[in-house]
Amino acid sequence: MRKIKTGYVSFGTEFYEPANLKMISARAEQQLNECGLDLVCTDPVTGEGEHPLRAIHELKQQEWEFLFVNILNWIDTRGVFRVLYEFRNEPMILYSFGGFTDHEGNFAEKGTLISPAAGAGSTSLRFPMEQWSIKFKYLYNAPDSPMDIEGILSFAKAASTMKHLRHARLGMIGYNDMGLYSTGINPTKLRDLIGPEIESLDLLQLQRKMDSIPASEVKAETRKVSKNWEYPLGKPEDEVIEKAVRMYMATVELCKEKKFDTFSYKCVDGVDLEMGLTHAVPSSLVADAGYPYVDENDLGNSVSQLMLKWVSGKQVTFLEHYEHHPEWILLGEDGYCPSDFIEGNPQIKDVSTVLLKGIAHCSNMKKGRMTLACLSETKDGYRMHIVTGEGKERPQWVEMGVPLPSWPSVTFYPDVPVRQVLDHVQSQHFAAVYGTYVNELMDLCRLLNIEVVADAQS
Repeated sequence: MRKIKTGYVSFGTEFYEPANLKMISARAEQQLNECGLDLVCTDPVTGEGEHPLRAIHELKQQEWEFLFVNILNWIDTRGVFRVLYEFRNEPMILYSFGGFTDHEGNFAEKGTLISPAAGAGSTSLRFPMEQWSIKFKYLYNAPDSPMDIEGILSFAKAASTMKHLRHARLGMIGYNDMGLYSTGINPTKLRDLIGPEIESLDLLQLQRKMDSIPASEVKAETRKVSKNWEYPLGKPEDEVIEKAVRMYMATVELCKEKKFDTFSYKCVDGVDLEMGLTHAVPSSLVADAGYPYVDENDLGNSVSQLMLKWVSGKQVTFLEHYEHHPEWILLGEDGYCPSDFIEGNPQIKDVSTVLLKGIAHCSNMKKGRMTLACLSETKDGYRMHIVTGEGKERPQWVEMGVPLPSWPSVTFYPDVPVRQVLDHVQSQHFAAVYGTYVNELMDLCRLLNIEVVADAQS
């Protein structure tokens, strides 16, 4: 993952030796640099005179994604809040830096715990910061212990994602596929409370973009993307494969022109019904080009995928419910699978006899630990459902009327009972990523005032 730009300011009392404050602060800065944060630093702040003004000026010289407020010992509250007030609309970590044992006898008797009283300074700030509605997380480390790097990085990823969401753009073809009530979101509310913009294009724009791509470019791209494809039911006609690649190329061009961060097709009532091909392979290639994709104009899960992408630094996907068992859920998708989720070479089958004239994945999905997330709009704001569990081998199965091999899928064993997951489910879709990112998502939801339902282990 890229380094996250972090404003850094430490606070202490002017009645302690300034050299000691710099020494303690330097320890913290070293650990934060080593864990991958890119610090925009200012010297320790003491008192309420020139130091706070100097810190404000220096912190404003560069952009950063959250402010690390390191309390080294007892502080002058007014001086601290002069700085925090200036940046009160930015996410912050309030940190209580633990003391240390003096093994040399420089401060007191050898083996004495030296406490600069950061606990006193930080606890004097926490509730006033809450009253000011500052978005922050309060962390600490024990004496003689490393800083809480896991907690710091979780918040750092969440804060960075929150900033990215303010500039995100969700693109799609059409709107409200099949009249689904589980996929729509009020664009004004989304822009206000979370940040992304929404833009819908139509099938004509996609068709015109497809028609504008020279055949030679389509053939060259087809050779590139299909070089390791395997065809368990026999290779489809070249024109069928090339039409799918042409749609993917046109979609990516639209995404670049419109500066989209995610994309969705109106598939059942749109692309599949009106354009003479199925969307499955084009959408998979769009995802591989860096634009997380979800079917059926599912805007909530477009946002969920962006959240998972930015907190994890990994490729993400979406999955759909197919079957429920007391111990597992069959999760998969009808012919869609991004490359990072494929085990072995991509497997492509012709589905022209059941899904118009087109091709689809029957690739086997990778197994492993997964985090699932689904964002939905509520009457007052938003709710995120978070689920963790293990993705295991799919059974041999087919969607009714479709020939084997099976769709890309996993037998998902959640960390809580299936019944509990289903009591909280919000959509037919989940956004998904390999690994565990519960803490990051929960930090992000706290920053954005999103209600969380967690059927998960962190």
